[in-house]
Amino acid sequence: MNRVLPLLSVSLLLAACGGGGTREVALRVDGAAGRTAYFDRFENGRPYHVDSVKLDNNGAGTFNIPALPLDFYRIAVGDEQLVVALDSAESLSVEASAGSLATPTSVKGSFHSEAYHGFLAETRAYEAKRDGLRQGISADPSNSSLVDSLNALNSAFHARCISFTKEHSSSPAALAAVNRLNIQQEMALFKQVRDDMRKTMPKSGFYAQFRQGVDQLEQQEIAMKLQAQEAERVANMLPIGGVAPEIQQQTPDGGTYALSELRGKYVLIDFWASWCRPCRMENPNVKRVYDKYHKKGFEILGVSLDRDHGAWVKAIADDGLPWKHVSDLGFWSNAAAQEYGVTSIPFTVLLDKEGKVLEKGLRAAELEVALAKLFGS
Repeated sequence: MNRVLPLLSVSLLLAACGGGGTREVALRVDGAAGRTAYFDRFENGRPYHVDSVKLDNNGAGTFNIPALPLDFYRIAVGDEQLVVALDSAESLSVEASAGSLATPTSVKGSFHSEAYHGFLAETRAYEAKRDGLRQGISADPSNSSLVDSLNALNSAFHARCISFTKEHSSSPAALAAVNRLNIQQEMALFKQVRDDMRKTMPKSGFYAQFRQGVDQLEQQEIAMKLQAQEAERVANMLPIGGVAPEIQQQTPDGGTYALSELRGKYVLIDFWASWCRPCRMENPNVKRVYDKYHKKGFEILGVSLDRDHGAWVKAIADDGLPWKHVSDLGFWSNAAAQEYGVTSIPFTVLLDKEGKVLEKGLRAAELEVALAKLFGS
């Protein structure tokens, strides 16, 4: 399970308290007689005491808690802590032992806390079985039955995480399960939890971090879809096998030259610019390929996205580019670049003798391979 959101941590922010009335949280911690227990909320990553109680000789005590909103809270005894989930109408009874407060023996009275700690108990049982199977496989890698058992166990727990999340999608308890899933594979479920929890605990810091993570990946998902749509649009603008649109622009000496004048030869349309460092670095390689295949019927039409005539002409001379060159000095608004769907340079289009598109986006090494197939090495 890769690339999941961060697991629930008590260091996350929690919403401030509010509302009226009180409720009781009964606590008994065996072996903690005489110690002080605290019930905490969090703000800006820091715990704030809501109430405290000195545990009696049986390790028991009761907190009187105001009507706090639905969220995660913390019970702390010394360095130990226990996360619970409560809404404003719930009371709670917790039994645990000193040294293992985080894994209580009993949690009752709160639907959200019972669900949360019930799932954590399932998780611990799963991890114990998983680790045992892994040890067995490590000792005997050829034992296929152990591998099958591990795969079945993982599959069952994955299904349990999904079902628990769906059953508790509006409860903070859902975060314990959904954060064990792969968000890319279960994006719809993550969105469901985000949207359902927005109705029940919109001001929770725990929820805020979860929402931000889902929102961020959702935006990435949208961006990837848009990129794919744009790539498809560009591909449709210049389909393989289709006739390349005519290009007719000015030459460096002020004349006019058209792509169609090269019909009957294999032609590479090379979109570049004097200011494009990758283009300039590629030019020597392109020139080498041109020199190798030019006499066999290979031509290049350089289409510059320059806007300064002098810089364009100087770059042609400096790089020693002997092929035909045209430009309308329109920069990224170059008419040919727009029609060919050019979004980055260098960008090339290889045409056959009839002016039909053979390949797109070839760099010099790839171009040489393609031309070797056409002309022979």
